[in-house]
Amino acid sequence: MQKKDGVKQRRQQKIKNLLDRNLAAEQTEDIYPEPVVPNKHEYFYVDEREELDPEIVWKTNPNPWVSWSEDKGVSENKSFVKRPDLTNKKDPRYDRSKHSFRKELKWKLAIAVLLFGAVWAMFRYDTEYTLKGQALVKQALTDEIDFAAAATWYKQTFAGAPSFIPIFEDNSEVAVGADGTVKLPIVSPLQGGALVRTFAELLNGIELAGKSEEQVVAAETGRVLLLTDQNEQGSTIVIQHANKRVTIYGMLGKTDVQVNDWVEAGDAIGSLRKAEGTQPSLLYFAVKQNDLYIDPVGVIPID
Repeated sequence: MQKKDGVKQRRQQKIKNLLDRNLAAEQTEDIYPEPVVPNKHEYFYVDEREELDPEIVWKTNPNPWVSWSEDKGVSENKSFVKRPDLTNKKDPRYDRSKHSFRKELKWKLAIAVLLFGAVWAMFRYDTEYTLKGQALVKQALTDEIDFAAAATWYKQTFAGAPSFIPIFEDNSEVAVGADGTVKLPIVSPLQGGALVRTFAELLNGIELAGKSEEQVVAAETGRVLLLTDQNEQGSTIVIQHANKRVTIYGMLGKTDVQVNDWVEAGDAIGSLRKAEGTQPSLLYFAVKQNDLYIDPVGVIPID
């Protein structure tokens, strides 16, 4: 009987030792302190570790661009928004007016009514003081705004602010109408050619004199519309341009283009005929605008 009691006591002692050992292990696992919150300040709370409200930052420092114009060196980076003054231990989120919206509306409305009544009474009676007040009110309503003073105030208040546009600067320019037409270069078809017969004589073009077999170029950019065969009067080239304009080149001795070819202003299209003796070679040149012949001298730069 005593042997059984001894065995039972030893078992109870082993169970107690195991329980004490497990309890000691649990206590050793919980020896590390609570994690430290980074940048802990009055603005940071244990239950809400979030970024600051931008509106709060703005109210704390409403003009963060004043120091931007100062050159502080390359090593110092400039921040778009200054951090709030952490020395102020008062949370701006709880620094609000005690007046409700309804109360604010009431006293603002009362001030507006008083101002309206004062102006109304001022214009009802003509006395020495009311006449001065009437003059000030009329001047404020009729005179132009002093934009120079407004520009100075704007520069002092919003200098360097990227969100604002300087609209008060007094640098107005005269408006100029824009010409939407396409202007292409125009050159003389015969460089250095002399005018021998005018538009008043021919009524449909002019004649230019040049050297024997001198090169002829396109006056404007366009497409070759017509090319005649060589005859006693030479070949003729007709080029269609923009704005319903057509140029005609006649009395050519040689042609270098084909129908539907695209030519730019100054591109060679042919050459004059070979002159006999000391006689110059002639070029017939005409310009048609809206199917009517016009004087080429008024369109093409001809010496």
